[in-house]
Amino acid sequence: MPIFPDGDLFAFLWTTAVVVFGSHAQIKKNTAKIPARYDFEEVTDSQLTPAQRECLRPIDAQLEAINYRPDCTFRVTNYGHNLMRRYSNAADPATCELMVVEVKSRVGSVETVGNVHTASFTTRLSDGRRLSTRNMPVKSVMDRLPHQIMQEFPNLTDLATLKRKHDSRAGQLGSPIPAPHGREAIFNDVQSEHARFCDYQLSRGILRPVSGGGSYEITNKVANRGIFNFFNPFSKRVALPQTLLSALIGAFLPLIGILKIAPVIQASAGNNPFAFQAPVLAIAACYAFAGVLMALIGGPQSYVWTMLVTYVPAHFLAGWTFGWIPYTCIAHVVCHYVGQAKARRGLVLQNVSTRS
Repeated sequence: MPIFPDGDLFAFLWTTAVVVFGSHAQIKKNTAKIPARYDFEEVTDSQLTPAQRECLRPIDAQLEAINYRPDCTFRVTNYGHNLMRRYSNAADPATCELMVVEVKSRVGSVETVGNVHTASFTTRLSDGRRLSTRNMPVKSVMDRLPHQIMQEFPNLTDLATLKRKHDSRAGQLGSPIPAPHGREAIFNDVQSEHARFCDYQLSRGILRPVSGGGSYEITNKVANRGIFNFFNPFSKRVALPQTLLSALIGAFLPLIGILKIAPVIQASAGNNPFAFQAPVLAIAACYAFAGVLMALIGGPQSYVWTMLVTYVPAHFLAGWTFGWIPYTCIAHVVCHYVGQAKARRGLVLQNVSTRS
């Protein structure tokens, strides 16, 4: 069967060309400059918004169950709006760091600010190394420092289990040293680690100084990693059950529309002059419904993933070309906007703002 005309393949190839050849400048423009030194602001519990307190309450409860309590809550005022909270246990050398990360998206003139939170247990060792065990869902585009030992358990939300995994590895690595406690000691610790981070990224060609000093910007090396992540459907860590369910939905619903629903509609339409449009609308509805479900279950949501699960099975099993109707694009756009709407429900850092 002929591959062309095919609206989805054309759209994907066009998007690929735009990303590969035109996104370097945009990535660098949209990436905030990294300050050489952080400016800290402590945030007391009374300064937290009701939404922030509601977000922190279940996390505090989980950590209190393993005898960890808030030590200091703060922001870095010259680098985003992320909220950080350090927890400690007087009888344990490990600390727990919570970061509520601001994630911005823009649709037209409306900017939406959402958030995800990451928890990390850290043990400082007497030989200068640090073991960190975290549940961050997104892979970093920066290089890991030589003294860092990292355990990654994305999507593990049970912090007691995360701590047990941390302790199991920490017991194999050597003698721990006491962790910093209190506002000033924590700020000094974070500042020191940030300086080591910047120096190492500079040496690796990941960052470069901004003219005038005082901050750094990413290089093309990082932009290339960002482009690679666009084509990597697993750049955002997603649990295996969600991934498999997303693949099943993305492959199954379009095939139901193409092989079952559309032929029945076509046969029942008879000689109606508009009959040819009804099967097209039925197939488009199945793709759109697949996009809704893929967003709601929280599986991979990249364009490449949508192409893999909705385009490839349908074209191999039902024929190579469906004409210029971009069915897979419909599924991806619906998945994207439903995912955004789902994310807005968990806002705690800022409200939706409108800018001209």
